Amino acid sequence: MRINIERGISLLLLGATATLLTVSCGGSSSNPKQESKAPTIKVQTVDISTEGLESGITDTLRFGVMRQGEQVIKDLRLQNVGEKSMVLLRHVTSCGCVNIEYERKPIASKQSCDVHFTYDSRGQSGWQMKLLEFYFADSANPLKIYIEAEVE
Repeated sequence: MRINIERGISLLLLGATATLLTVSCGGSSSNPKQESKAPTIKVQTVDISTEGLESGITDTLRFGVMRQGEQVIKDLRLQNVGEKSMVLLRHVTSCGCVNIEYERKPIASKQSCDVHFTYDSRGQSGWQMKLLEFYFADSANPLKIYIEAEVE
């Protein structure tokens, strides 16, 4: 009987030691603060269509508070909600502080195109509002995107 109690205590201590090693070495834990989750990046979406452009579509891309000289990248998704493909011909910016990148191909119906904006706040201070116009084939009116930032 004495052997079984000693064996039971030894197994209990061995189990406790294994649990401590698992927790201290980054194993699973019930503490949610130790779980690492990838940040969820929400991409702002603008619905576009030939009919919508004719009535005028505008939106604002907010960069928030920035330090002077900082460069911030934001994405904007152009979602074609129309029935036919749309071709982005060109874009015009009101300031050289904004760099724009996008894939140069037609946006099929029910498809989207991501536009990457890089805003460079070098030499700027205070509240900033920049205008970007995107011109599509089959539409006389551009899509107007305003960029807003507060540069400290």
